[in-house]
Amino acid sequence: MKDPKETLHHLLDSYLRCPTEGARMDLEQALRSYQTDWIRARAGSDAPAAEPARGARPAAKPKFPIAAADLEVLRRMADGWTPTIGEVTRWAWFENRELVELQPNPEGSGPEVMRLAPAGWAAVGRTPPQG
Repeated sequence: MKDPKETLHHLLDSYLRCPTEGARMDLEQALRSYQTDWIRARAGSDAPAAEPARGARPAAKPKFPIAAADLEVLRRMADGWTPTIGEVTRWAWFENRELVELQPNPEGSGPEVMRLAPAGWAAVGRTPPQG
């Protein structure tokens, strides 16, 4: 008997005629999520707790090395520190590698402030707070 997963991959490849790896990953993730929800709905009160951010994919870890001092800056930002570009001398290095996002200063004037981007959160092994 043919593997149903391989049959699905063959159908996607032949009918979409484009790279389908992203669609495959989304379908497999949705199937796992559905199966988990179905099992929990029928398991009763002793079922394990739901995952906190189901369906959200964590950002991929950066593909380049990050110096320990730079990681410390990112960790401080994850802990709640919101530096300006004047307080972090290597802000351009962070921005060029999509680890931070620059936003206007909330005071209305002055240097821009830095916020962690998804890749920055992944670099420190954390997820952004919800809400």
